[in-house]
Amino acid sequence: MLGSAGILDEASVLAATGTRVVSEVGPGDLSQQFRVIVLANVAFGALPEPVQLGLSDFVNAGGGLLVTGGPQAFGSGGYDAIAELVPFQLRSRSDWRAIPFRSPVPVQPSHPVLAGVRFETVGAVNDMTPRPGATEILRMPGGGPAGYPYPLIAEMVVGGGRVLGFAFDLQDLGGMPDRDRLVQNALTYLAEAAR
Repeated sequence: MLGSAGILDEASVLAATGTRVVSEVGPGDLSQQFRVIVLANVAFGALPEPVQLGLSDFVNAGGGLLVTGGPQAFGSGGYDAIAELVPFQLRSRSDWRAIPFRSPVPVQPSHPVLAGVRFETVGAVNDMTPRPGATEILRMPGGGPAGYPYPLIAEMVVGGGRVLGFAFDLQDLGGMPDRDRLVQNALTYLAEAAR
């Protein structure tokens, strides 16, 4: 877990998923240390060097990656360096926007990440479009301001691994009753898919 640690309760994640949460990265091969890496609203340049240099290899070798949005993520966080791993097209280096809208609409309502999760209004998002080859899971109702689909959750298979992207900051959903379930679902889904 790198970035905003407040998006999950480590004890709850361990109890619900059997996954231990760590915030330190040791030297060496990431795939020997982790099954899933979470980048939670953290700028690419702020990541430890082993993550910056090894993230692509980690995912391609079968690791799971959860990337959450925020003012330090995606285009605003310099993720153009790992654009091939992100299930969204980064269109701007300042893509964090306050765009309040009604409750999000599931595109894949039976997706395991959404199981038992009720969404409330999301007030700010990273303004991106779906990446070709990615599967949209949740979107903003009615699409984006320019009429294109406005993805909120999308996933993509990269090499032997899977990447799940949330175009919103989970910290902003602190009052959402099902936020912890969403995080647990995402971690379980990625851990089960990881090699």
